[in-house]
Amino acid sequence: MSESLPTKGVPWTELRRELEEAKSTDCPWTRGMFGLWWPNPSPEMLRISNEAFEMFSHASLLYAPWLGSIRRIESDLQAMVQELLRAPEGAATTLTSGGTESNFLAVKTARDWARVNRPEATRPSIVAPRTAHPTMNKAASLLGLEVVRVPAGPDYRADVNAMAAAITSNTVMLVGSAPPYTHGRIDDIPALAALAAQNHLWLHVDACVGGFLAPWLRKLGRPVPDFDFTVPGVFSVSADLHKFAYCLLGISSITLRDSALLQYQRFEFSDWPYGTYRSQTFAGSRPAGIAAAAWVLMRRLGEEGYLEVARGILRTTELFVSGIRSIPGLSILNEPEMGILNVVSQELDMMAVADAMTARGWPVARFEEPPAIHLLMDRVDDETVIHDFLNELRGAVGEVRAGRVVRSGSALGYEAPKL
Repeated sequence: MSESLPTKGVPWTELRRELEEAKSTDCPWTRGMFGLWWPNPSPEMLRISNEAFEMFSHASLLYAPWLGSIRRIESDLQAMVQELLRAPEGAATTLTSGGTESNFLAVKTARDWARVNRPEATRPSIVAPRTAHPTMNKAASLLGLEVVRVPAGPDYRADVNAMAAAITSNTVMLVGSAPPYTHGRIDDIPALAALAAQNHLWLHVDACVGGFLAPWLRKLGRPVPDFDFTVPGVFSVSADLHKFAYCLLGISSITLRDSALLQYQRFEFSDWPYGTYRSQTFAGSRPAGIAAAAWVLMRRLGEEGYLEVARGILRTTELFVSGIRSIPGLSILNEPEMGILNVVSQELDMMAVADAMTARGWPVARFEEPPAIHLLMDRVDDETVIHDFLNELRGAVGEVRAGRVVRSGSALGYEAPKL
């Protein structure tokens, strides 16, 4: 039961005890790390991130023009993002609260750009593959655009020909993902870029998942296709720092190929007593503590640290793929490319398997097309947790095969299963 504001202030010792008691009922990190949580830094990284956040917990990025420390933090993060996304000279990066805001700003910027560059689009629309993130529709619904979604190809990548057929005089924007959150298959961004250029359209790449993992996998020799600003025709890229950059939750980025495009991202308003209000983000005040924590963590890890993380993710993926293939009735939907692995079956109800895993204390994410358990790959210090998960999965499969567990509901996608 929720409690109202107390008449008298409660001592911190008691509040801390209440928080610890409440947290003790939560799913342990190690049992949700492959399904519910995004990657977690090591205890040291978490500690220094929290310390950096505390140092700037009072401050807002809004104050950057007046505070040199915040200005440096923001500028350094922007430079690191642009380097990793291989942005050209003159690019512009904005730090945001998450992928939702990053994609929102991409849609807003493309819409306002189109008012000047595609005036024939009287009812502006976006063409995107079915696998594109729902935030594209969320942004479009708020900004007065339509989203035309087309089926993905048999390989779960964007069907470029189908997207080409969906383009009309009202189309202003194309969307590709690197990779989409669902199937983890990087879209053919060069082909989408060529299509966008041919039709004078804005191309946005949603790299919220893979933007800060791809550079390190590429350096380790993995065949990562180009999706960033090395591809001519890419106008904008969104990438979350709180995913595979391992920063604290609540920081993402939107990068534009040319800072001149900021005129379409920016919002300005002067008809009030204070003077001109100007903002490049949806939010006005933005916590500088999150940016400081990201600045510390990224510089603490450095290239060597991120390469070690990427090796760990590859090792985790290898163990999961071999372990799942050893369980009769289970298979991998497709070869994992970028930190996402999907478990499917031709003979078992995967939603029932997911329910059985949850009942065993290992809650997992799931999605519909096709029915699958959706796993996030992460580096681990102790591989025992991977073997424990696989043993529980084997047991869950046995329970479903024996008819002892049947599907109890349809908690899919972003709906968290009830424990």
